[in-house]
Amino acid sequence: MKAALRIGAVATGAALALGAVGSAYAATPGANSTASATSAGKGKPGSAHVGPTGLAAAQKLATARIKGRLDTLHALSLAVEGSKFLTSGEKGTLGKQISSDVSGLTALDSKVAAAKTVQDVRADEVAMVDDFRVYLLMVPQVRLTEALAAESDAAVTLQKAYLALSNLLTKQSSIGTAEQKSDLAGLQSEVIAAQAAIGNEVATVLAIQPGPNASAIHSALAPAASAVKTAHADLLKARDDAEALRGAL
Repeated sequence: MKAALRIGAVATGAALALGAVGSAYAATPGANSTASATSAGKGKPGSAHVGPTGLAAAQKLATARIKGRLDTLHALSLAVEGSKFLTSGEKGTLGKQISSDVSGLTALDSKVAAAKTVQDVRADEVAMVDDFRVYLLMVPQVRLTEALAAESDAAVTLQKAYLALSNLLTKQSSIGTAEQKSDLAGLQSEVIAAQAAIGNEVATVLAIQPGPNASAIHSALAPAASAVKTAHADLLKARDDAEALRGAL
């Protein structure tokens, strides 16, 4: 019995860890706010700033914007490599995309440095936004995939807890109280609901491609963001039911 109860405690800890991942995504600027910032002045990346008038000034600004994206990609790469939840396939897909963006932006940086006119720099800035979508797409892709992977892991662990707690309950001489049975049934239904919400959202998120239509990218990301929140809520309820049973048995 003690061993099975320890399984329940481990499941509770896993759900708590998951809660931190889901909350982290929900608390950070998501696809919606990023879309608003990135799509301001579609096709005119410099429109949100007081545009430089000279070639050197234009190059300096474009270079700084490219560097910001490269720094973000470096941070994302470290996050992917250090993830405890992403599968090797998910890490490979994200890592490949991040590397591709780094190579493309590095080449674009050299192109900006060699530009002969301000118009050339402006065109490069449009490519910097439309062809890579680091903030609008790559950041949410990593965060959403990580959150969904963590939730999937927690759902599996909580399902194991359900089986262990179910076995304990059936071994009780009284076969459990009505409240205990309700908690057990709730635990199972909530895990199933979380897994249904997660579904194939990871594959959908990873298939989204950059492009000039910021609204379309935001709309494509929205279902996965909603799934993260839904699964998060279901798993927290499952954790509560597991804790209640663990305390009663």
